[in-house]
Amino acid sequence: MAFTKVATVQEIPPGRGKEVTVGGKTLAVFNDSGTFYALDNECTHSGAPLAEGDCEGGVVQCPWHGARFNLTTGAVLALPARRGVRAYPVQVVGDEVQVDV
Repeated sequence: MAFTKVATVQEIPPGRGKEVTVGGKTLAVFNDSGTFYALDNECTHSGAPLAEGDCEGGVVQCPWHGARFNLTTGAVLALPARRGVRAYPVQVVGDEVQVDV
């Protein structure tokens, strides 16, 4: 595994996400009550930036149409999206949030 720093813990407040680019991919990195997750940033319904959605209880809600995705697996949990998004391994080392793409 090759983890890459994408943010600091302080840059992503609880309940929020941050758009990052790593390894040629645009990802959304979320802080759900101190646990960090990374997903593809683009909603599978109409391409909304998931990083702008709110996250809580292991779920992120799309900011445009309300589709919901599991932060751990990327699985779709609520319409209008019909396909999930890819999830990536995340680790926190010190204050660095690192993602393996």
